[in-house]
Amino acid sequence: MNLKHYIFDLDGTLIDTEHAILKTWQYTLKEYGHEYTLDEVKVVLGVTTDIGLQRLNANVDKKYTYKWQENYEKYSSKADFFDGAKEMLKYLKDNGCSLGAVSSRSKNEYEKFFGTFNLEEFFTTIVLEDDTKDHKPNPEPLLKYIELTGADKDSCIYIGDMPTDIQCANNAGVISGLVTWNGSGVSCAEAKLSFSSPKEVCDLVTTRACSFVD
Repeated sequence: MNLKHYIFDLDGTLIDTEHAILKTWQYTLKEYGHEYTLDEVKVVLGVTTDIGLQRLNANVDKKYTYKWQENYEKYSSKADFFDGAKEMLKYLKDNGCSLGAVSSRSKNEYEKFFGTFNLEEFFTTIVLEDDTKDHKPNPEPLLKYIELTGADKDSCIYIGDMPTDIQCANNAGVISGLVTWNGSGVSCAEAKLSFSSPKEVCDLVTTRACSFVD
């Protein structure tokens, strides 16, 4: 593989937000009279709000997204990079790799909840929900990234934590990578590669070990 473009999902891949997201969904849906366990709302992970509501068959109004974002502030303060993830991004950038992100987050959510992570320090291109009509597992978000960067598909890898990420990559003709360092237990046989630690992503660049400890 001659990889140059390393494209990442955000939630559950680089940044540990799963608990905050699930609690926000549970709390917000309860405001609409829907009672769901945290396990039941896991179907919303890795997809847009509209798709999540469809999967839960939950009836809400047009204010749901606003209420969700408002409630997320109650739980988002504990979100942080997974151990080694920030060091991995720095290592890749320092070794001449082009870094990007493809996420189902809206621009408003990204600016509001990810601003403190200074991701633009690493990413040259970020594709969000608002940038495409169709969303993961549809390939359009990754194809949008390729359009914006002029990247060769063969030089790209998309790394995420959900089957929808893997399907998006495979559908776009891009190498797919599944992270397991988040401890979610999610598996996907369709993934071309899997990574149990950020160091293993660095090892794609060189056989020399990364200069940080897991």
